[in-house]
Amino acid sequence: MSTPRFSPRYVDRLRAADRWLRASERDQHAARYAVCRSTISALTRVDSFYIGFFRGADTIFIPYIFDRDQFLRPSIGHYSRDGVGHWVRSSNRPYIYASDRGRRLNNSIPFGNTDEVSLDAVVVPLPDGQTGEVGGVMSAQSLQPHVYDDEAIRALEWLGRALMHSFARDVAAQDHLDLYSIYPELDSSGLRDETDLIDNLTHRLNRLHRAIRELAQLASDVGGELAEAAYGVQQLSETLQVEIGELFGEFGGLREEPSDLPDPAAGLTPREREIARLISRDGASNADLAQRLHISEKTVKTHVGNILRKLGVAQRAGIEAALQPVRPTRRD
Repeated sequence: MSTPRFSPRYVDRLRAADRWLRASERDQHAARYAVCRSTISALTRVDSFYIGFFRGADTIFIPYIFDRDQFLRPSIGHYSRDGVGHWVRSSNRPYIYASDRGRRLNNSIPFGNTDEVSLDAVVVPLPDGQTGEVGGVMSAQSLQPHVYDDEAIRALEWLGRALMHSFARDVAAQDHLDLYSIYPELDSSGLRDETDLIDNLTHRLNRLHRAIRELAQLASDVGGELAEAAYGVQQLSETLQVEIGELFGEFGGLREEPSDLPDPAAGLTPREREIARLISRDGASNADLAQRLHISEKTVKTHVGNILRKLGVAQRAGIEAALQPVRPTRRD
């Protein structure tokens, strides 16, 4: 059976989204999410929209939530086995409201105005561009019933794949010269400790502060209440930068003295660290890991092979010992 084609209106919108996602910079995650939302909203009714990513076995982090054109703060929570997140992650298929009259949707983590109930929804998987496993979900919801037809569902599914494809290109472009294959500890894109976190957050705050400062300068030409309000926001931005720096300073003082011992797991990816920990702590088999992490055994084998190679051990039994920091031998 041939794949149904998109209508000209859908083709125009989806091609425009593809062009923008291809041209986006590495750190423009929020802008990429907005492209997905604005694209599907231009094609069909969307009262609520969110993008979430799985963390561990039953946790979902939702960095992008819109409800009735209002941007909501990011959310994180545990999802149940009866909810949409677990079903999409396990089946690797889109969830459609009509399939169970919204039962799984109603068992999911609530957000926005809980007095309003969605009467139609579609939730599509976000496949990891490298492993193929479901890394998250994208959802469009409507307060009116029977909104999302087959074309709208296929469009949202395609947008989800295009989004993850753009992230995969980020990773590929990041190491196209093998800069980090031999020395993964030199890769600054990941957060290694609180110093990295402070540097990363400061960089982002500086971008925001520059934008606010430019806005305040433009508003000063207009004068009046607008200029006063813009100046107030600029002052608030500067104050927040200082306060956040002080909070990090207090947090650092509460931590234990840092260890000088090297971290044997420094070269592992977050998923490899998780699998290595489960093997070390629980002795989990490949089948256990596949079930607990909602991935295939083939993917588990690939991760385990990478872990063994990076830790320099030949068997799974050696993972626990290899994860222990190596203490230098004392010589008198």
